[in-house]
Amino acid sequence: MTAIETRNFEKSTDYILPEFFDIIPKSQLVKMMEMTFNNPSMVFELKNPKVLSVEDAKKVQEKYYSLLTYSNQMNVRMLNEEEQPETEDEKKMRMSLIQLSLEKTFGSENVKYNKETDFFEILVEKQVYAISKNGKNDWKFLVLDKEQKMILSKLLPKDLLDKI
Repeated sequence: MTAIETRNFEKSTDYILPEFFDIIPKSQLVKMMEMTFNNPSMVFELKNPKVLSVEDAKKVQEKYYSLLTYSNQMNVRMLNEEEQPETEDEKKMRMSLIQLSLEKTFGSENVKYNKETDFFEILVEKQVYAISKNGKNDWKFLVLDKEQKMILSKLLPKDLLDKI
């Protein structure tokens, strides 16, 4: 998480399961990260990463898997792309629509709008599998996202995939 926080995207890929790059090339993933963090229409920050839980590693087939849950705060400020300044009512409407969209994705209890800074403060909680060949070191990580089940099905044993 620190490599992503500091925007060292190339370094952050060192911690990703290498087989992932057979599906999505490393250069493409780094480019996607750069586009997200350097998007001119928004300011994007990740802060306060915390590991919430780590399950004991279990050997499945030839690798060890440990389910890890972590959280972080994601701050997003959407910039007005219109050439003309917006009225206060237009801004309220735009912020309201953005908030509804974020609440749908992350849950209403996890999204707050800070009027002073114009940032949406979002608590994100995710699960990842930490994966190691020997169960002791050289752990690599795979984020578990239900919307990416097609990709995950190529990387995880079926019984682990079924738990997602």
